[in-house]
Amino acid sequence: MIDFRPFHGLLPSVESQDRIEDRVSPPYDVISEAQLAVLKSKPFNITKITLGGDENGYSNAAKMLQSWIDSGKLRTDDDECYYVMRQEFVDSGRTFIRTGIMGALGLQSYEAGNISPHEETFPKVKEDRLNLLMATEAHLESIFCLYDRLDPKIFEAITERATKLFEVIEGSGTKHTLSRVSDPEAVGIIRSELGKKKLLIADGHHRYETALRYSSEHPQDPKKGYVLATLVAGNDPGLVVLPTHRIFKGIQVNTEEFLFHASKFFAIWEMLSMEEMARMLSMNSRVSLGILMADGRKFVFELAWKPTDDPLWSVDAYVCEELVLKKILQKKGDVAVEYDHDAASTEKKLKEGAGALAVILSPPKLDAIWKVSSEGEKMPKKSTYFYPKVWSGFVSYLMR
Repeated sequence: MIDFRPFHGLLPSVESQDRIEDRVSPPYDVISEAQLAVLKSKPFNITKITLGGDENGYSNAAKMLQSWIDSGKLRTDDDECYYVMRQEFVDSGRTFIRTGIMGALGLQSYEAGNISPHEETFPKVKEDRLNLLMATEAHLESIFCLYDRLDPKIFEAITERATKLFEVIEGSGTKHTLSRVSDPEAVGIIRSELGKKKLLIADGHHRYETALRYSSEHPQDPKKGYVLATLVAGNDPGLVVLPTHRIFKGIQVNTEEFLFHASKFFAIWEMLSMEEMARMLSMNSRVSLGILMADGRKFVFELAWKPTDDPLWSVDAYVCEELVLKKILQKKGDVAVEYDHDAASTEKKLKEGAGALAVILSPPKLDAIWKVSSEGEKMPKKSTYFYPKVWSGFVSYLMR
């Protein structure tokens, strides 16, 4: 069903005076300007390439990548391997460990039915990633995919036959550990068993679609028909999905008028605090949205009825977009949207004048994500946030 194969990974060469911490980074789309400045101050940090575009496009970044290879700062693994990324982290006071298998994933169209998206994408982002691919001929950051369940044969291969390469503990406390699986028998088991799976793209839609376009433009070059991918089992105990809250900006909203229009679609309760809102959102069986107004008032909107049986109406982000944004707010004019993964941070920004109102969403449910994707639908942009992100710079896939 899929072609997920081992490859000769491009790895950082960490000598006695080097630190692996200085070579790696979060993926390109979650790095703040302040964080990027710190990362780029390191002479061999991967962001100098992944976010190294300038007036010359990515040509200078591509030259830098080649210079790192020529100087031995990056080296190609001798064996065709799979790589195992374990991430140990804390969420809501609990410790989790998520395990992913990194390899080269054969690109195929969504229509083939073996690799499915779950979110819409931004065209401008794909154009930027295409420019990076064309310049470097390398996949420097991994996409993140889910498959149904971890089979015992795969579990044995990645636990008993893996050799640790790197370990990094980032500022948040998350520990990233990269290991290598090169044993031919274990590699064969992983390839055979995962080849039977179907995949859901959890994170990296832009990179997957860009890689697919790039490969279609180079049909005679088989190495360009693959993308660096990390596969995680849907029953992995460390699989955590966070919500992405919305702050709506650029308009003026009167609270009473907003409530009047919202009452056509929602049952409405006023809340006294964020804690009360969080409790009610967690208890509701129907789709419910937390609403923060610029004047400080707080509400829970519960969807009163579903227009259709479409599974998207079970997704908070879709209900927010279709009813709050399109039916109510867009009557006011052009609405800008800012995204935040933390409810307290969202409230703080609103108090500081960042927008007219904010919508607090509940964590998306995995079964809802699978159902939407299996029926050929896509959630709105920024519907999910699989935590933590797969970091970049530990291993890359060179297409030349």
